[in-house]
Order: sequence, then structure tokens, then C-alpha cells
Amino acid sequence: MMLYMTMVIIFLLIIVWFIPKRLLRKDIYTIWISMSYLEIVVDLYLDKVLGLYYFGGSNEIHPGALTIKLLSAPLFAILFLNYMPKSYARFIPYWFIWAIFSTFFEWTTVYFGYLTYTGWKLWYSAIFYFFIFPVIRWHYLYTKH
Repeated sequence: MMLYMTMVIIFLLIIVWFIPKRLLRKDIYTIWISMSYLEIVVDLYLDKVLGLYYFGGSNEIHPGALTIKLLSAPLFAILFLNYMPKSYARFIPYWFIWAIFSTFFEWTTVYFGYLTYTGWKLWYSAIFYFFIFPVIRWHYLYTKH
């Protein structure tokens, strides 16, 4: 279960390290901090407060799952923002593709046992991803200017 996410994180780290960067270092830093914060807060609330799911095969917080949380969302966000179209008309299909991809990726984390639903449904995530990507875009453009 943790092996799958560890392989994903290593793959993402390699990709992010070697891709041509359109983002400045300060932008990557801001993205990393804000996305880590968002990931931890949302997941702690939905996991520990509402009990809708848990990570890493255990309902307890452990270093491996926390490390994955601190790395996965920022790495995906850097990829998302690095290639994000500037025009809103071109952003719309990009947004939908990322929402679909994110929902599929979450399904793989459930399939491989990293994420366990205890009340959450995959379609809740699809709705969340549909709304979060424009927010990430807005946040990036807001903090950039």
C-alpha cells in the first residue's frame, strides 16, 4: 500500500526535477507551502474529525503517510501550474482533464490500499477536484502578482 505511493512520489520528484520550469523558484516555494497546508488541513478534517477515510492502511497518523501527504499534493500542483494555459478558454479543457485524472489517480490509491474510504465516495472527490483546480489557479495568479 505504501509502496505504490512511494513509487508515485519518486516518479513525481524525478519529473518535477527535470521538466523545463515555467515557474520561478519563489512560485514553487509558495505552491509547496500552500498545497502542503491545504492537503494536511483538508485530510485531517475529513479523516480525523469526520472519519470519512484514512491513509496508509491505518487510522493512526504515521510518518510515512504524513511524508507522502507533504509531497504528493505540491508535486501534482507544480505540474498542474507549470503547464497551465494562460488564457481562460484554454484553461477550461485543461481543468477538466486534471479533474478527471485526479479522480482516476485517487481511485488507484484506493485500489492499491493506500487510501481507505469509511464513508467517503469517489464521486465526492470528483466534485472536489472540479472546484479545487480553479481555486489553485486563482491562488497562484493572486500570489504571483
